[in-house]
Amino acid sequence: MNDVEFLSRVSIFSLMKKKDLSRIAKLTRHHLFHKGDVIIREGERDGRLFFIVSGEVEVIKGLNSQSQRHLQTLGTHSYFGEMALIDNLVRSASVIATRNTQVLSLDQWNLRQDIEKYPSVAVELLQMLSRRIRAIEESLVKVLGGFLPICANCKKIRNSDDTWVPIEEYIMEHSEAEFSHGICPECAKKLYPELYKDD
Repeated sequence: MNDVEFLSRVSIFSLMKKKDLSRIAKLTRHHLFHKGDVIIREGERDGRLFFIVSGEVEVIKGLNSQSQRHLQTLGTHSYFGEMALIDNLVRSASVIATRNTQVLSLDQWNLRQDIEKYPSVAVELLQMLSRRIRAIEESLVKVLGGFLPICANCKKIRNSDDTWVPIEEYIMEHSEAEFSHGICPECAKKLYPELYKDD
């Protein structure tokens, strides 16, 4: 399979005309990453968009920290790093090869030059990104926006496998939110009344 045919099977380019794909394919570079290689590191600036030709990667938040969290696993025809097409911010997560993985990369600067010459490319990409944003919104509504069975006493939430987990654990598992703990003034007065005698 040549690069043009491969890119046509990647969802972000599925609506793109073949002549545009042929031009974009010439801008891509091939890379091979071995199992355990870090392809993208959270917090670094890297303007490349990646397409998985073969292999598998894992997207991780807080790599090698106590709060490390697996976000998703991606395989052939998947892509990652697409936010680099839109902004110039640092990477929001790390991506690691979980086995030998071949990817195509597309540099942000080359793509921007291409869009300046051929504005139709931007329209085609925006249509695809819009579909992806809608899918993410629907997913969030399904996960956090529906009915959540919650214990009236301890406030634990029932998971789909009928286990009960603390509310903060549930939210952390189903979103990118993270928690730090403290005590509100009202609870502090109940728990430590001796500290509030003068009040």
